[in-house]
Amino acid sequence: MNRTPDDSTLARTGAGHTRRWPKALLHGWIGGTATMLFLLVVIGALPLGDGTAFLVLYLALTVSPTVVSYRLLPRTRPHPGIRPKREAPKATAEAAAEAERAITRYGELLHAHPYSPGEAADADELADYRTALDAYEQAKQVAPGQVPTVLAGGRAALDRLSAGNRSASDIAWSRGRGTMKLALPRPAPGVPAVLVFETDVKQPFSVHTRSGRGGRRQILLDGGMGPTSAHVGVPAQDTDVLFVEVTASGPWRIALRRIGEARQLTDGGWLRGHGTETVLRRGGSRVVEFEHRGDTDFTVRRLNRSFRPAGVLAEGRGGARLNIPVPGRCVLRIDTIGDWKLRDPAA
Repeated sequence: MNRTPDDSTLARTGAGHTRRWPKALLHGWIGGTATMLFLLVVIGALPLGDGTAFLVLYLALTVSPTVVSYRLLPRTRPHPGIRPKREAPKATAEAAAEAERAITRYGELLHAHPYSPGEAADADELADYRTALDAYEQAKQVAPGQVPTVLAGGRAALDRLSAGNRSASDIAWSRGRGTMKLALPRPAPGVPAVLVFETDVKQPFSVHTRSGRGGRRQILLDGGMGPTSAHVGVPAQDTDVLFVEVTASGPWRIALRRIGEARQLTDGGWLRGHGTETVLRRGGSRVVEFEHRGDTDFTVRRLNRSFRPAGVLAEGRGGARLNIPVPGRCVLRIDTIGDWKLRDPAA
């Protein structure tokens, strides 16, 4: 027979026996008295002698219903002052374990990040650095359900620190809110550049480029979801500006950077990232190892030398670890809103 938490608690305290005996005795007395009266009325006066036989018969008629009533009374009624001991639901334990794994992954990403605050660091850099550090400590103190939100803010801060030099002298940020059309100054006309789009708000967004007023739209970022810091390779143009249209529902900032600021896959170590990013590969074996975490979609594309799409190398959804054939020297673009890692296993 299955026992409820109340059963085990009352059995240990003895409260179950204290609760059931009074009712059992009451039931036995009522049952015995009713039976005796029935016998007296139906059979008539019984030859009970000096009364001893009457008492023995009365007790016999009372004890039997008392015992039966005691055995049949329920034992699971709540007792005042005693709270049943509840076990943590399995779903709660699984959520706590998943939150711990997420914190561990974020800690690894934080430890491996190359940024270190220096004398030339601006206020934005220092704020992002503090946000990334605080997110790790805060995630260990909040409820498991709040961990993803806290870590998302930390990853967004790390993303903003991932491109290397962010001093105010070489970054011309354009800030806005909602949908806007604007012209971004190119770092160097005639060569590819890296477009960086950042938002701290959980919102969908897209970025399109035009060749000029009334020109044909080309997708740079489409269907993304913040918070994010996306780094996208932009093809070369013989113009001083890049015309773009941003569609979003909250605040954002955008800038063009030198192509040399794109991260490179150079050795056998893991290159870790979060969200959409263009990665340069100067040489190596003809395979890269790609790992994706989370339950979101991902796509790995190869870009040609002018940073235009040259084909899809891999795509899927959810966690994956793939060996992807690639040229030794190439440009790769990872499209996702989750965490990923990339390396040359033979380097």
